[in-house]
Order: sequence, then structure tokens, then C-alpha cells
Amino acid sequence: MSAESQEVKLIVFDMGHVFVDFEWEEIRNTFAAKANNPSETQVKNAFVQLGQLGYESGQITTADFVQEMNRILGTNLTVDEFKAIWTLTFRENKDMAALMTALKAQVPLYLLSNTNEIHYDFLQANYQVARHFSQLILSYKLGCTKPAQRIYQEVLNLSGHVGSNCLFIDDLEVNIKAASEFGIQTIHFQGIEDLKTRLLNFGFVV
Repeated sequence: MSAESQEVKLIVFDMGHVFVDFEWEEIRNTFAAKANNPSETQVKNAFVQLGQLGYESGQITTADFVQEMNRILGTNLTVDEFKAIWTLTFRENKDMAALMTALKAQVPLYLLSNTNEIHYDFLQANYQVARHFSQLILSYKLGCTKPAQRIYQEVLNLSGHVGSNCLFIDDLEVNIKAASEFGIQTIHFQGIEDLKTRLLNFGFVV
């Protein structure tokens, strides 16, 4: 392993659009159909409002979130109906899961994800996503979301490592930039083949 890779004692993974795939537009359109197909602008505005409720930072319960969705969209969904649509296209990427299994044999892995209880519980129940990780840092449990500084500090607090010992992989540049402010090494995820090349540069065998 290179001198650079020897500094990496922990790899931290984002979840959505990294090793979990989903089609948000299909989910949103399914909700819109339940609301008698409002205009695209109305749907977008509705989900902007819903995004401000803090569901992923644990500021609102699932039941209250569904209530607000029904009010904003004009739907009449039960919690179970909401769950079925909310998780409609979520699945683990098998190729990425295999890569992470190979990495786990070489270095501890943490999960650092902006998520909510329904998405995480669904993914764990159906795909056992926690099997990859020695620590789970989930936004809805911590009470804040990336790119807030607190969530990156939690990585350092739990691991006991300085930033340069950690490598963070995320698909969103804003989250990568925030992590780098803690001195954390980063990879902007742009697909599995690119990731494999970058991990090899750190000396990891994938």
C-alpha cells in the first residue's frame, strides 16, 4: 500500500445514489397521481414545502409528515400507503455491495447518510445494509443533515481519528466540500468504475 493509503484508517460511505439506487421522479409522480395529477410546478412546490419539515433530521414524525403531505398535496394517504410509495424504487446496488464487502476486509467502514426512518428501516429489512458498517450515522437519529458541520464531527468523535485518517465517499459535491473542511480526504462518487480507480490509488484492492 502507498504511503497515502496507509493514512486512511476509515472509509465513510454515503448511501443514496452511491450503494443504494432509486428513481425519485417515479416516486414523486406516484404521489402526484394520488393527488389527481396536479401540475409539475405544483408538485415541485409541494415537495419543497415537505422538504422543509425536517423529516430527514428527525424534526417531524412519520405520522405527522404523512399528515402534512396529505394537507399540502390534497391526498388522503394512510401511513402504510405512504410507506409503500415512499420506498417504491429503493434497492441496494449489488455491484457496489460486492465492492464494499471487499473493502470491509481491509478497513472499517462507517455509514454517513441523510435519510429518514422509513427509508432506512426498509433498506435494512430488505437488504441488510448495516452489514457493511461498524458504525451508522443517520441524519434522522443525529438530528442534523449533511452538510452541517456537526455530522462530520460525529465521524471524528466516534472513530477517534483525525480527518486525514478518514476517506469520505459521497455523490454530492456540497457534502464533499463540507467534509474536506475537516481535513477529511474525499472521493466525489461518479460511478463504480471511477470509484474503483480512485480506491486503487489509495492502495485498496477492489
